[in-house]
Amino acid sequence: MIAAVAETGRTVLAVLEPGDTVLEALGEACLRFGIENAAIPVFLGAFTELEFIGAEEPPLDEDAPMQSASLVRNCEGIGSGTVTRGPEGPQVHLHASVGAKGDSARATAGHVLRGTVQYPTEVMITEILSPALSRQPNDRARGLATLVFDCTAG
Repeated sequence: MIAAVAETGRTVLAVLEPGDTVLEALGEACLRFGIENAAIPVFLGAFTELEFIGAEEPPLDEDAPMQSASLVRNCEGIGSGTVTRGPEGPQVHLHASVGAKGDSARATAGHVLRGTVQYPTEVMITEILSPALSRQPNDRARGLATLVFDCTAG
């Protein structure tokens, strides 16, 4: 485990509008306010579609990182995430749990690859001033890019 005390800055409230692309709109909100590192403690709304890392059928190896994607249409739910400085601007890492409206609210959860807002989606973005956050491949997590920071901070 690594841990550090985070010094927080501003909290930005954003409402994503119908038709907005989720990850891009969140990145644009961060750019607008000059936020390079953040936590997204609240993300809730309804979506035309959300694509997750996942599969429709159980994987052969449940411990291995998923290599496929699953698309959920007409859904609503809640999520959270982080923002790190990427090579081309803010890099949003978002996880969500949503229920498909047309499938008795059957739930799907996981890492969001892309999505489109159906109804206004409410988001809270909390700026992290220190430590600086980044994502790097982690050998202990089968090479997945995971959150890293200076654990001597605080």
